[in-house]
Amino acid sequence: RASDPASAKQGGVVARLSTTYSHLWGKKGQSVAAPRAVGSDVRDLYAPAAVRQAMLDDVAQAGLLGFSAGHLGEASVRLKGDKFLVTAAGSWFQGMQDADLLLASETPEKGFAQDGLPAAWRLHLAGYRQHAQAGASLLAQPAATLALMASGYVPDARLLDGAIALGDFVLIDAEAEPTPEVFSNTRVIFVKNVGVLVLASTLQQAISDLHLVNRLSEISVWQTRGSAY
Repeated sequence: RASDPASAKQGGVVARLSTTYSHLWGKKGQSVAAPRAVGSDVRDLYAPAAVRQAMLDDVAQAGLLGFSAGHLGEASVRLKGDKFLVTAAGSWFQGMQDADLLLASETPEKGFAQDGLPAAWRLHLAGYRQHAQAGASLLAQPAATLALMASGYVPDARLLDGAIALGDFVLIDAEAEPTPEVFSNTRVIFVKNVGVLVLASTLQQAISDLHLVNRLSEISVWQTRGSAY
């Protein structure tokens, strides 16, 4: 069967990115045991063992799919009472353990994690505040999306059916203060030098949306920089 030129180009991009980010991808993650900010009884009340295991399984899936670069991936799940189960700063998606999941509150509250929260937690929280129906958030670093953002672009949602449902795509600086306007018409925020943040009903849905975002990014890379690859 004749080779597909687009596939050949894609292979070249992936090869280059794999080389560039070899210090992040492909390394065996090490779990970071976050300090337990609350007693096990309180933690179990808000996030029972089954809920925590489901989150660990979803996070591991995102890691196996290559969506997390080293320890830069972040994830959270909304719980009852404006509480959240959050991956600790410095933890790895692959090999994450129960102790790497922190119980956090939307507002500073005694007994809930204040230290050890992921670097971009304020972005997750801003998204939750704007999207009351969002049940989970995922910050990841899919290769094609990073390549596109490095050139100052975000993917074109018109390229694939169903992508319009993700809303507008917004590119912000990592240091930018998240405002309600940033999240008003989108569940997907592209953060320079950090990754892409997706808010969804569940972590499984966030992973599915991220698949779509990365596919859009692949197509956009070929269109904007194809001649360079």
